[in-house]
Amino acid sequence: MKNLKIIFDFDSTILKFETIEILADYALKNNKNKNSILEEVKKITNQAMEGKLDFSSAIAKRIALLNITNENILQTTIFLKNHLSNSFEENFHNFDKENCFIISGGFKEIILPLMLPFGFKKENIFANNFKFNSNGFADINSNNDLSKNHGKNLVAKKIEGEKIIIGDGYTDYELKKYNDAKIFILFTENIHRENLTKHADYIAKNFKDVKKILKNV
Repeated sequence: MKNLKIIFDFDSTILKFETIEILADYALKNNKNKNSILEEVKKITNQAMEGKLDFSSAIAKRIALLNITNENILQTTIFLKNHLSNSFEENFHNFDKENCFIISGGFKEIILPLMLPFGFKKENIFANNFKFNSNGFADINSNNDLSKNHGKNLVAKKIEGEKIIIGDGYTDYELKKYNDAKIFILFTENIHRENLTKHADYIAKNFKDVKKILKNV
């Protein structure tokens, strides 16, 4: 494919975990109901990633369960620096950085400091961003396209050229479903969502597999 644009999901793809769950762990550190709230956050995440709950509702419900501070965001960023997918650092140096994008339902405040050192262009990273209320707690910026249902599609439409999406979740598949990407590569290194297997053009167990697939499309 000419002018090929490679779009990566972030959470559970480039990253081993879901960022919101690590944020929750820090935000709930002194909360006596921490374990039950964490379970609820994980439940909502899985429902959204499997396509059983719309993304806008999912992110609003999870943020509402937490009182995230700027300190929690910094703590999470530091922790995640050492928890990228095992195969990412070994293989990403071979990718064409000019044509690599991240479209994530995660948070730009965390993704930018983690990904810019790997050569991603700042303007090629799309994610939610926080705004802080008068109590110093983080809310989601509802004006950001990625806070909305089909937000990844809204962003992908603005990227010119043939697009491939690489991710683990239903919102990644939706780029292919609604013709905003030519190919959907289901990424399974960190989690394999079985209900998405039937929708995938290819399945990649790691970034080495991704490289092989891209050479043949």
